[in-house]
This record gives sequence, structure tokens and C-alpha cells, in this order.
Amino acid sequence: MQLIHRPVLARAVSALVLAMLSAGASAGFFIPRDITMFMFTASPDSQMAEVTHGVRADLSIAGGQSRYLSDDEGIERRFTTLQANWLVHRRYGADGITNAYLYGGPLLARGSEFDGTHSGLHGGFWADHETRRIYGRLSTHAYHAAGRTQLVTTAQALWAPYAADYEDIATWFGLQAERRSGLSDATQITPLLRIFQRRWWVDVGVSMNREHRGDAFVNVMLLF
Repeated sequence: MQLIHRPVLARAVSALVLAMLSAGASAGFFIPRDITMFMFTASPDSQMAEVTHGVRADLSIAGGQSRYLSDDEGIERRFTTLQANWLVHRRYGADGITNAYLYGGPLLARGSEFDGTHSGLHGGFWADHETRRIYGRLSTHAYHAAGRTQLVTTAQALWAPYAADYEDIATWFGLQAERRSGLSDATQITPLLRIFQRRWWVDVGVSMNREHRGDAFVNVMLLF
């Protein structure tokens, strides 16, 4: 019987734990095969509901509905989306994991600027890096229909005061910055608290920009 050296075994176990934890901390696109995820996000000027299913280790499909409102509440946009999410890069480090994804698909757009329903396209990229105590993410999502383009760019940084095991409840504190080009000129800042365990998470925070202060923010994720 061939023996596995302890450092090699430790790195393998660490990588496995990080991969499982990333399903909670980064979610979004890390959907294991045959697992379904439901995600809901809400604030006064944006709402999103999405269902994603893992097809392969590097591919998931998703369908969703999102609504955006401009700062002056004069523009409302609603997008019904279908998309494929591809894992294009994954790297395991000594104490962390780095992922990169591309995604896109068709959409239907409705809203105050549109006469009826218009078809279009949407897509973008998502990159994140995670250890058991630090998480960083950069993503961008472009929507295009009827000659109009909206680009949602998000940066997120989270810190955990303790390193939780896979079965434990993990607590993260962080900050999110989001800009919705083509809809608003303001950058929205959201201090947030994330609590998650294995198959669920909850984010709560308060969003603000130069137009609004103190808007409640909530994000819920469930894996089935």
C-alpha cells in the first residue's frame, strides 16, 4: 500500500474544504452537479430572483427575473434572463482558491422606456478568490435590448473573524461597491454581514450613494 505524505494529504484536504466552502461564500456560479440553487436579492431600487442548476462541474444553467429602478425613480427596467455559466479557470493555492467564470444568454426586456417586450442579450464575467477568512470578488453584467445597454459592475471584499469548518456557521463582514452604468451615475456602497452554512446564506446590509442613504439590502441563497 502506497503511503500519502502528510503535507500532500493536508493540502488535498484543505483544497477540498475550500472547494466546499466556496459553494457558500461565493455561490453565484459554483453549483455542484445535480444541485439546484435559489437566490433572491432585494433593495428599494433593485430586486432579483434566480434559479440555477449544476449540469457539470464546469457548467450550470440559470433562469431569472430582475428589476432595476433609477435614482430618481423615473426609469424602470425588468429583465427575464436565461443563461449558461462556464467555469473557465480554477486554481488551488496553499490556503485559498481562485475562480473565473463567463456567462451569458438571451433576455426579454420590459420597462418604462420600452414599448412592449423586446428581446436582447446579456452576459459578463465573475472572478473571485477565497481563503477560509478572506473573500474578494469582481464581476460585471451587461444587459442589451432595443438599443439600450446597462452595465452592472460589482466589487466585494469580505473578512471572517474566525475560520469556520464546513459544517459550522460562518460569519463574514464586508463591503460591496456597485455601479449601474447606463442607469445611474452613482456608485452604491453597501456595508454587509454574511452568515452561511453548507447549503444556505443570508446577507444583510445598508446601501447608500449620493442620491440615497440607508436603503436596506438583503440577499438569500438556498441549495437543494
